[in-house]
Amino acid sequence: MTCLEKMRRYIELTGVTYSDSTPYQMNIAEMMDLRALAEQAPMDALCLAFEYGRAKGVRATKNRATK
Repeated sequence: MTCLEKMRRYIELTGVTYSDSTPYQMNIAEMMDLRALAEQAPMDALCLAFEYGRAKGVRATKNRATK
């Protein structure tokens, strides 16, 4: 199993799913900006995407806890 397959499997087993209309999903503008950053600083773009995703997950968890 490749690293990418392991990552996808980890996400799948965690049960993380969001509908396309959720504010916790990355939007096209964010993806395009990350892509542009990746052309100049790939590691910075990867780290930013990971930290951003983690922050969105924390907010989603907090939002679910208040409902």
